[in-house]
Amino acid sequence: MRKLDTRWFKEDRVPGDPELSREQTESTAKALANSTLLIRRLTRILEEDIEKTIRQEEDFDDPAWERKTIAAAAERKTLRRIIELLP
Repeated sequence: MRKLDTRWFKEDRVPGDPELSREQTESTAKALANSTLLIRRLTRILEEDIEKTIRQEEDFDDPAWERKTIAAAAERKTLRRIIELLP
């Protein structure tokens, strides 16, 4: 499992009690690791969406091709960023 973004553990922090914060963070990390089916399927869906944006760029005859190409690239970047945030 790759290193998780610290924002996954924001709710687990207990001010003034680092031991309890650590325990809750470990518990959350275990729960996230156990949700592999959800994560795997969501990742596959996002990757399919990335492929769809690539196919959009292949319509060269469209008069708005350049604008659509830029929008598709931005969408791919966003989808990849979401995949990076997944555990």
